[in-house]
Amino acid sequence: MFPLGSVVFPSQVVPLHIFEERYRQLMTDITAPDAEATFGIVLLDRGHEVGSSYTGITVATRVKVLQAEEFDDGRWGTVTAGVERLTIHEWLPEDPYPQAMVSSRTVDDDGGGSLSDLKALLLDTLTEVASRASAKMPDELGFSSDPHQLLDQISAIAPVTAFDRQQVLEATSTSDQIAKLTDALEGKLVVLRAMNDE
Repeated sequence: MFPLGSVVFPSQVVPLHIFEERYRQLMTDITAPDAEATFGIVLLDRGHEVGSSYTGITVATRVKVLQAEEFDDGRWGTVTAGVERLTIHEWLPEDPYPQAMVSSRTVDDDGGGSLSDLKALLLDTLTEVASRASAKMPDELGFSSDPHQLLDQISAIAPVTAFDRQQVLEATSTSDQIAKLTDALEGKLVVLRAMNDE
């Protein structure tokens, strides 16, 4: 398991710079010829380090290593992609890096919620963010035509807090995920528009 200050969603591409000794060992282990080249990314709970007594977060994301390079000084540069959600059942002693008993976690497609409304809300929010930064919105965001991937893509790029992202990651159904992300984006949009009115 690799603790990170942000939340990763399935299909999200995440570059990582690995410099701590224990996570260097993690990279060595998972890039061995007979290894699976995957590991879990878990949100740091209020900035505390993950350890055997850590119980704050129970949902993580398994990522697959797409590229990895070990530098001369022992650091690693790697590019990973989210594969699936994980339910964390038990934290194990670090040996030498955080480890946990996990299982795959699925999101029930219950047909609720509107992806088109959520996508429109996301674009409104990103436009407000770009406006405050005097930046231009890209012409194309490259959304997937697959509804499940689209929902996770929207979740991955939504400009909301890590706490909100974790709540969205923990959703048990598509309608729950849409509802949680809608609430977070609407709150963000209200704040951004109020700031623009100042």
